Order: sequence, then structure tokens, then C-alpha cells
Amino acid sequence: MPSLPLTSEEEQKILKTLGLRSVEDLFATVPPRIRDRADFQLDLGPNTDGARGLTEHELRLYFSRLAELNAHFPKVRHFLGGGIYENVIPAIVNQLVLRGEFLTCYTPYQPEVSQGTLQAIFEFQTMICRLTGMPVANASMYDGATATAEAILMAQRLAGADRQNVLMAESTTPDTYQVSKTFLHYHSTPPVLVPWTTDGTVDLTKLQELCKAHNPAAFVLPCPNYFGIWEPIDKIKAVLPTGCLLIVTMSDPSALALFEAPGNLGADIVVGEAHQLGTPMLFGGPHVGFFATRKEFIRQMPGRLCGETVDNRGNRAYTLTLSTREQHIRREKATSNICTNQGLIALRTTIYLSFLGKAGFLQLGETNYSLFDYLKEEMLKVGIPLQFRGATNYREGAFEVPNLERRFQNAVKAGIIPGIRLTDKFAGRKAVFSESLLVCVHPKHTKKDLDQLVEVLSHD
Repeated sequence: MPSLPLTSEEEQKILKTLGLRSVEDLFATVPPRIRDRADFQLDLGPNTDGARGLTEHELRLYFSRLAELNAHFPKVRHFLGGGIYENVIPAIVNQLVLRGEFLTCYTPYQPEVSQGTLQAIFEFQTMICRLTGMPVANASMYDGATATAEAILMAQRLAGADRQNVLMAESTTPDTYQVSKTFLHYHSTPPVLVPWTTDGTVDLTKLQELCKAHNPAAFVLPCPNYFGIWEPIDKIKAVLPTGCLLIVTMSDPSALALFEAPGNLGADIVVGEAHQLGTPMLFGGPHVGFFATRKEFIRQMPGRLCGETVDNRGNRAYTLTLSTREQHIRREKATSNICTNQGLIALRTTIYLSFLGKAGFLQLGETNYSLFDYLKEEMLKVGIPLQFRGATNYREGAFEVPNLERRFQNAVKAGIIPGIRLTDKFAGRKAVFSESLLVCVHPKHTKKDLDQLVEVLSHD
């Protein structure tokens, strides 16, 4: 949001209102030993005069130079995925989301003056329900990782105090596992990991054995998993014991353009990260999580739910139907203390999906799938096969790259970030992943981009 500087008169008025004499008084609570050692000498470059402040134009130039130190697209082409994805974002998304009534609005505590915000939230919930195949969705979560952790806590509440163990597929995004582990630190033991088979999907035999050993409240299944593989949700649901909830976590819901909705395959809770739908990578955040579940579990769902009703004149109206938050109910009955919604990012998702429509969403999925299918075939021609074969990949996959480190560095020198080395994410699996590279495609890629990646990875 653009900064509008204060005049000297406005500054003095604010200080008087706050009962302060100078701007320095605002920082009086910072210990002197810290303030005295602080060094804010900025390198403003050769075109500035250190004796005066910068003009607006000079300030823009300064930050532009700083920004150019980053590796960014299209200056550097990348094939990064693993939970954060590049995407084409129509200009209408940024244009509408920056409107003042959206950009500056706050939590809709007073529905009578927040109808626009509430309707936008309602539409977000509706779209998430349609995508996931679930009957109810909340007003969004912070991100996919915390949404997954909240789903685990919800499953534990539903199971009761004597069944607090949770199983999680080892192919879950490592960062999501770490967040869940942190959440559970004072609640229960960490999630028990279920290994994958040679095709990269969950080992059903091991899953059944671990279910018998731990009597879990839930099993967390990534779909697609960290290796870009679509898991057989219905088969996994079939082997879970009665009372064990199936939590499907999705880092890229655009896969639902081509694959069956988890709710139609037996999932009890579907959560994930929706930044892929209209929000840039943004250095990893801020993003937006989604949370959908079955109607019978609605009272244990964290966060807030916006509902549609009618006002006293019979006109359609929107209101917060369910708010299991500490601000609204007694603290001990709150389902979560991290339960606000990412309203502005959720709005981006709503605008993006509305703009694409069904046909555009299908085209997005087909583009991602076909780009990866082409890359997979071209990589195989130069001796770089997928590590996990026999399963279905959506838009990313783990490739076995000979002399990986050398070829990786050659790609970086050529202005290409070829993907994620799996040893960086699975430190305990270095023997298995010593030459494994997770490569992801996105709609901005051209055939030329894919061919150049294949070329640079095919030689030492």
C-alpha cells in the first residue's frame, strides 16, 4: 500500500495526542544498550546526497537496486515447487483486491456494515466446498501447514482423550510435518510416519500395521504428495480402522481440475494451501489455508464460518454463523487460538477462481499436467528417469540426475534453478535421495524453457 508521509504539523499533533515530546520517545522502551549500538547507515549509492533525505524518485531507485539483488522470474527461470508454486495471475486479481473497501477492511464483527466482505468470504467457502467435495468450509486459515495442524487437533478432539495418536504419510511436505509436530508438542506425541512404496505412494501394509499398533485418531495424507504423486485416496480410506479420520492435505488444489475431489473418495477433512490460486510465491508467504470437513464435525471446526440468511426485510444477507473463537466464547471452549482468516488472500483466491470459471480451471490443470508429461519424456531420453515409477504425477516429480550437484550448479550458472534437491528436505534419506531432484513445471514455462532444462541437466 502506498505510503503517504505526514506533515510536520500532523506529526506534532499525533505526538501531543500520545503525550510524547518527540519521535524518539516512541522507542524509549527499547533498552539503551540496543539503541546505542544500532547502526542504520544505509548505502544509498553514488547518486544521492547523504546530507539530505531522499526524494521519492531516489527512494524508488534505491529499493529497485536492492530488489535486483534477488533472483526473480524471468531474470532467472526456475522449476521450484514442493508446496510453493508459480502461476499466471490475471491483472483483474490485483486490480480488484487493491480497492480500498477490501484493502483496509477489518474483521466483519458488525455484519450490517460488512456485507461486501462477508459475501466475499461466503463465496470463498462455497468454492472450496465445490473443489474439495466437502459440505462445509471455513473462512480460511493462515496457510496450508497450520490448517493441517489444526485438522489434527480437531481429529483428536473428536476421538477423545484416550485416542490421541496420529499417523502421517512420510511423503508429506517436510515443512508441514514440522509445523504439525510443533503444534502437538504439548498435546500428544509427534505424528508417526508411514513410509512409501517403490512407486512413491503410501505403503498400505505398513499403514495397517501402524493402525493396529497405535489406534490413531487420524491419518494425514498429502495428495498430491511431496513427490507430485496422486495417492489412491479411496483405497487408503478402505484400510483405515473405524473411527480413524482421513485428513487429506493439499499443497496444490489446482490438481482438482483433473482428479476426483477427496470428499467424494472418503476424506473426512480436507485442508491445504490455496496460494496457487491467485497469489504469487511471495518468498513463501503470506498465503492462505483452506479447511473443509463433514457437516457432523462442524462444531469442532476451527476458525469462523460465514452463512447466508435474510434480513428483517426479507433480503439476502450474510453473517458470521459460527465463531468458535476466544473473542466470542469462553476460552476453554475455543477450538483454536490461531483461527483468524486470511481475508485479503482468500479474496484473491475467490476473484481468481471466478475469473477462470470451470473451463479456465480445467485448462489450468491440463496445462500443468501436459507440461510435466512432456518434460518427463524428454528427461527419460537423456537418461534422467523419474525416481518413482508406476504412479501418476500431476505437475512435479523426483528425477534421478547423475552427478546431481555438478549439474545443479551448471544450471544455476546458466540462469536456471532446476528444482529442489531432496537431500535438503529429507536429511535422513541421503542414501536414497543422493541424486534426486524435485522438478516442478508451471504455466509460465514454454517448450523452450523445458528443452533448456533438459539440455543443461544432461551434461556434466
